[in-house]
Amino acid sequence: MKDIEITRPLHLDSSETVALDTHSFLNILNVVNLELSCLADLCGLEHELQDSIQCIMSTAHDLSDPDVAYQRIAGLHEDIAAIKQQVADLLATKPEMRDSAPVQEALENLESIFTILHQRINDLQMHMHDRGNWKTFKIAQVINDFQQVFGAIEKNSKGRFRIISNIAAQQSKDYYVDFKVHSTEDPWISMPPVLIDVIRDLLANARKYTKPGGRISAGVWSDEHQLCIGVEDSGCGIPEQEIESVIDYGQRASNVLQRRTMGGGLGLTKAYVICKQFGGRFWIRSELNRGTRIRMVIPKAPHQAGDCHAL
Repeated sequence: MKDIEITRPLHLDSSETVALDTHSFLNILNVVNLELSCLADLCGLEHELQDSIQCIMSTAHDLSDPDVAYQRIAGLHEDIAAIKQQVADLLATKPEMRDSAPVQEALENLESIFTILHQRINDLQMHMHDRGNWKTFKIAQVINDFQQVFGAIEKNSKGRFRIISNIAAQQSKDYYVDFKVHSTEDPWISMPPVLIDVIRDLLANARKYTKPGGRISAGVWSDEHQLCIGVEDSGCGIPEQEIESVIDYGQRASNVLQRRTMGGGLGLTKAYVICKQFGGRFWIRSELNRGTRIRMVIPKAPHQAGDCHAL
């Protein structure tokens, strides 16, 4: 496999730009909708929860509308509170259902998703007001945040797989995920906050296109000159002739077109666009049935190593 540097410009309209900005929410809202539908089926509440399900579907639909997308996301805090209250009120009338193991598992899944969703809303609002600036984060907190994301992904698999960080413990249906963050500013690292979204999306892509039992490695490394990000998997790979085109808006490789996912096929597009916005370079290395590696290198201006601490 060889690294192919992607250099060509992408021309996006306003709806495509806002869809990239809100891409992470589409994945999460689709999972929320799935969990609410599962809970409704378990408890016979299909009719009663229809308005909540429709609210989530409507918000997901509006994520590419520049006129309303950010307003809808800002309102999700209140929507989540209303959904949680409705679910609690409905289950109070069915205590035998509420206390059953399947319903408790569904409620725990929803709670973990809502926790992540609240954080993503706050992150997006911070990015919107500080889009071009670099911030300094505690490395331990960055790692902890990603561990929470891995935990939520595992929980929502409903036992189909585990995500483990010690290869000695890996079994046939486990993902081995190696995630490291290093910086010459240790215990701090400087980066544009939006890149945390990008890394999440790249990790989600790696998981989607790698079968359980596979390996995912991700790393962030920073010194006074540059920020480097790499995400590699042992998944299905990309046909060689399509490597340069998979960064196009909404484009997915031909070998995964039939695979059902929760997102809109925008993860690589977003990563490429953000990388270029910060003057970075972007490489893809991939081979069918052997995996894919995404690598970004983003230069730092001299003052960026001294930005104020964010966490």
